[in-house]
Amino acid sequence: MVEEAIKRTQQKILVLTYTINNLNQIRRYFIEQAGVVPSNVTVQSWYQFLLQDCSRPYQPVLYDKERIETICFVEGRSCPYVPKTNVQRYYFAEGKRIYTDKISDFACRCNEESGGLVVKRLEQIYHCIFIDEVQDLAGYDFDFLELLFESRMEIVVVGDSRQATYFTNCSPKNKKYKGQNITALLTDWQKRGLCKITERNDCYRCNQEICNVADGLYPDMPKTQSKNRDVTGHDGVYVLSSCDLMEYVKRYRPTILRYNRKTKAEGLRALNFGISKGQSFERILIFPNGVIKDFLKTKNHDKLKDKTKALLYVAITRARYSVAFVYDDECCLNEIQKVCLET
Repeated sequence: MVEEAIKRTQQKILVLTYTINNLNQIRRYFIEQAGVVPSNVTVQSWYQFLLQDCSRPYQPVLYDKERIETICFVEGRSCPYVPKTNVQRYYFAEGKRIYTDKISDFACRCNEESGGLVVKRLEQIYHCIFIDEVQDLAGYDFDFLELLFESRMEIVVVGDSRQATYFTNCSPKNKKYKGQNITALLTDWQKRGLCKITERNDCYRCNQEICNVADGLYPDMPKTQSKNRDVTGHDGVYVLSSCDLMEYVKRYRPTILRYNRKTKAEGLRALNFGISKGQSFERILIFPNGVIKDFLKTKNHDKLKDKTKALLYVAITRARYSVAFVYDDECCLNEIQKVCLET
């Protein structure tokens, strides 16, 4: 996506993603490849885009009492019993902070009430919009995305339904298309001529051994082919005895991941699985929680909840060369080796 944006020197391009980590990663990719984010490229978060480009410019057609000041982040559903006709209370906290689960709906309504001016304005600014991690979208985001696909702009979305770990909101709207089910929505849009789906199963980060273990979590999906041909002498996926932990860390200096902060990491500095999303590391050391230990023991991925499975997939696929699980029991996965620290 970054490479394509760099090529298009004569076009005004907008690049969007949901999480701050992904936003920073995209900016780093631009700097690594071009030395700077090109002047014709704007990199924004999904919420920045909805607020600055889609809601504020035409908000008076729907709400002219206060300028929308900022976003009001909500973990669940905001004001579930307030009727939609009460615009001030339905969409806003204190009348000026717009709820995260309703900002896409607000943008859609502004577009409708203004006779399509929200999208027409975007058409005048941008030739192309790239949206990364599209599987993170939810609720009314899909309604606004449909408006973008119907526009004169070129819209390119990229994502991996197996990495559906965090979502932009908890709105019940379009719930059946959330997360791993987004493929069904995009397939429907393709049938209507709104988009064209291109599957890409190549991986430029992980070696084939890592890809194979990650693919095992989703056996019904297409297999991944690695383009990473590097050989380092310690490659693939391993289980590591806790008694060898400190020696392994000293020798290989892996980035340490844990399911969440409740997962003990033996006092070592660790990142939660979700925080690692969008990032790349040479080597990963994973402290598994109880359900992941059961998976290593039984090879039964069906017992993993969708979010746990997605987070584990994310964690495994952060590594270029090696992944090691701190695990003292027998492992049933044939693709996983035991670490041998003998010199």
